[in-house]
Amino acid sequence: ILGRDERSGMHFVNTILYRDDTLFDEIEIKPHAMRSNVLYCLDQEVPTDDSNTILRAMKLLGMSGWQITLTKRISTQSGLGGGSSNAGVILKHFGHQKGIPEFQLLEMARSIGADVPFFVLDDNLAYCEGFGDQIVQSWAIPSLDIKYISTGVSVSSAQAYAELDLDACGTNSAKTEALLTMLNSESESRREAWRCVSTNTKLFHNDFETQFFHMHPEWKGKGHLSGSGGMMWKVV
Repeated sequence: ILGRDERSGMHFVNTILYRDDTLFDEIEIKPHAMRSNVLYCLDQEVPTDDSNTILRAMKLLGMSGWQITLTKRISTQSGLGGGSSNAGVILKHFGHQKGIPEFQLLEMARSIGADVPFFVLDDNLAYCEGFGDQIVQSWAIPSLDIKYISTGVSVSSAQAYAELDLDACGTNSAKTEALLTMLNSESESRREAWRCVSTNTKLFHNDFETQFFHMHPEWKGKGHLSGSGGMMWKVV
């Protein structure tokens, strides 16, 4: 995390994102008689009004008259990008059906959330800058076996950003460059490069971990924090 944009209130970040295709919510969409879109979800933590990322994506696509049933498999406030991935897959699936070019879908995605553009990509790994919304480079790598570790802690991204000590952030840029060098290595497969990276804990870093482990020291050393938390993960 490199700083805060005073005008928008958003934070500048350099981040590497990975999409685990074994982890997903279920979205069922079917037409109904009403002109509006209606979303149902049993998870009380999920908004079903116009603030929902699925409904926002469908509005941008000009879709109306649909009933959406969302079954949550990805925990809310876990840092796993459940809401962002849902918006991304809607934009990608129906955007392609409508013949909307990728650059336009990416712009739509940015208007929903900083990490939504990543979930519009076919590639499952990407390095992003800006607010996390600018895709600098992406790769298609074989799937990794990831173990998710539930801490039982729900983390609001807004709260996590508000509690950051920005003076202590952004000090590991050299490690990020080392990760990118390994990912772009021509001397070994990308899978092996990423496996090498993923088992080298000295290179992995997340500025959100400082505050999280300060508040929850019992989880330090158990894995890597996902996004702003509170889910953790490690490659097995």
